[in-house]
Amino acid sequence: MILDLLKRKKKNNNIKTSANLFLNIKDVQGNFLYTIDNKVLCYLRIYPKNCKLMSKEEQVAHGRSITRNFASELKPLKLYFTNRPIDLRKNQDFQASLMEKEKEALKFSLLDKRSRSFGVLSTTGKALESEIYLMIWAENDEYVEQELVKRINEIRMKLTNSGYKTEVLDERLIIQLINSYNNPDIAYIEDQNYLESPLQVKI
Repeated sequence: MILDLLKRKKKNNNIKTSANLFLNIKDVQGNFLYTIDNKVLCYLRIYPKNCKLMSKEEQVAHGRSITRNFASELKPLKLYFTNRPIDLRKNQDFQASLMEKEKEALKFSLLDKRSRSFGVLSTTGKALESEIYLMIWAENDEYVEQELVKRINEIRMKLTNSGYKTEVLDERLIIQLINSYNNPDIAYIEDQNYLESPLQVKI
């Protein structure tokens, strides 16, 4: 009896699940991600600002500004914070080209120190960039896209009024975000065209 239960458990563990089913992704089109459980998601990237450079009074005023602008936001939303690796090869190649042309010893020394610092960041895995994403969603119905676009634009305005730069993710950027979520230790190429190899949907 116990052996039969163990065999059944082992058989169930061997059932393969597709990546799309595991991630609950049905399709990505335009500014929207459609899920298998009949929801539509929309993403907004928020470019961070360094509040540590502000005085205490400025930080308090900034916090009050955000609170005031979002006081009327009653629907649920999610924030996704991540630190993604940055590919520094282009920067290192550029520094090397500057060093080849530089004849002054002092400037060459400074360029060499900068190049070495890039090398240290690359080898220690500390070449990271903070990214913030805001996600909203709704049940998939006839007017869901229009409602999400209206709401995401309202949120953008509130963040703009609070001093933040934002960007609504399009199809390419949504797929890029999915890839970065699945491969957090891989630095993606800035100008990579993710639509050349679109997301394969298997249900």
